[in-house]
Amino acid sequence: MSHTLPGECGESHTLKFHGSGKDFFFICLINVMLSLITCGIYIPWAVVRCRRYIYENMELNGACFSYHAKGGAILLSWFAISVAFLIISFAEYLITGSDELQIGFWIFILISPCMAVKSLNYHAAMTELNNVRFGFHCSTLRAWWLTMGMPILILIGCAIVIMGFGKLMGTPTSMNGIIATIVLGAIAWIIICCALYGLVYRNWIQLFANNFQFGIHRFNVDIKIARCVTISIISMLIMVPFIATIFAIIYSTLNNAGLGGLIFATSGMKYSLFLLYTVGILLSTAYLFSALRNYAFNNLTLAGNIRFQSSLTFFNVAVNLLIISLFSMLTFGLAYPWLKVHFLRYQIENTMVIGDLDKLELKNDERPVENGFFARISRGTASALPFL
Repeated sequence: MSHTLPGECGESHTLKFHGSGKDFFFICLINVMLSLITCGIYIPWAVVRCRRYIYENMELNGACFSYHAKGGAILLSWFAISVAFLIISFAEYLITGSDELQIGFWIFILISPCMAVKSLNYHAAMTELNNVRFGFHCSTLRAWWLTMGMPILILIGCAIVIMGFGKLMGTPTSMNGIIATIVLGAIAWIIICCALYGLVYRNWIQLFANNFQFGIHRFNVDIKIARCVTISIISMLIMVPFIATIFAIIYSTLNNAGLGGLIFATSGMKYSLFLLYTVGILLSTAYLFSALRNYAFNNLTLAGNIRFQSSLTFFNVAVNLLIISLFSMLTFGLAYPWLKVHFLRYQIENTMVIGDLDKLELKNDERPVENGFFARISRGTASALPFL
């Protein structure tokens, strides 16, 4: 669909999605069967097959996307990471003699931003539109600092400040004082976590978008930390009534029946608390996802004059997430492919590209895909492109 919006320069092109729940269901069904028959070996090809179906059914200005990643590349990556993890764990066991093997896990966590950058380089290059490849070229050191190093230092600094403040305040002597300390500490940590999430999201989106290309043309986005942090805090505030209700029920049960009454509470009460928590999480996630996606897309440009627009609403995203969670559970996952396609269609068809696409030069960037050892073993760590 292409039309001109009042007050806009250039045409507005709405993305289309031609996929169907029925086709995606059979793809998922075959993927599950083959993954079970091959004891999980087919899973990388299943991931590629699902993503290829989604991309090939996305249309922009009369052209569909294509995806050419290989399941073998992802399998090799997973195999190499598993072997490296086993070698590190075995060496740790020989040195320490302990069964609590953690070094391999923490090494993987620490280098995961660098691996994600290499993986996105591969998967972006495997994605095309009008026979023009996308691209992602970014410094691994900068990616590590913005998404791992800086947040860790900020978190350590905040922990030191909070502990220092707690020592200055002294140890509370009354039950009310203890409760007040716990509540204030929890609020402080929630605010810190929201601020960190907003900071990391903003840094990751800017890092990704400003190093992302379509052919020879670069994307660019400029979003503010304060806005991302505000959105994160609002999403957490959505949880407050649900958390407060849960604590009120627990407190009332403790007062009336004691700790034993809480432990041996009826299944109905336990399910009610779980349901309250789940709904709160889903509503919070719906706001966070819709608000951050709209904010990022509405500030995204390509080649300086092609703009993007996302018009997701909190209500529609929340309804979709609630329906996906409820009916996937009730049908033991059988309804998930249909519901996923429905939610994807909603996201895609509420995304527009504004500008004259016919004037955009369709030329590939000649830089080759990275093929070094670290790049190859990283290809299975981050395959989803944020703006697709």
